[in-house]
Amino acid sequence: MKEADRAMLEDADYDEDNRLHNTVRFVVFSLEGERYGLTVSRIREVLRVGEIRDVPGSAAEVLGVINVRGIIITVLSARRLFQLPDKPHQDQARIIVVELDESHAIGLLVDQVQEVQDIPEHLFEPLSNYNNSRGAKGISSIAHYRDQVIIQVDLESLFE
Repeated sequence: MKEADRAMLEDADYDEDNRLHNTVRFVVFSLEGERYGLTVSRIREVLRVGEIRDVPGSAAEVLGVINVRGIIITVLSARRLFQLPDKPHQDQARIIVVELDESHAIGLLVDQVQEVQDIPEHLFEPLSNYNNSRGAKGISSIAHYRDQVIIQVDLESLFE
């Protein structure tokens, strides 16, 4: 191997560089100071919080419904789904509209949408490697990436 090639390989940060690994693109959002990730492929759009109409008799997680360009979307509290305490939403709160299947979508109210990140797949560790006191419902794995912990949301188990 040429010395220039070896130097380039030594300079590259292979563990952090997504060009050398299969990556998954996530929308990273926060709840109670923790960072969660939803795969971009499941997200239809991110909305500012507007009027959410109450639905009498609905489950505790259901905040109500919104009208998005003529389509009624049920909005759920991500805090309640993850058994976190309620708090009034701030200006940075957002509703992430997530596709459950081809014809159904729901909105998740989160504290803040922070960024879109490409995270190498190999960095995700199964939740079974951790002692999770809150239970594993809705969480599939955890990644340590660029000095951050990202909790991967599993939509299927979240809505079982």
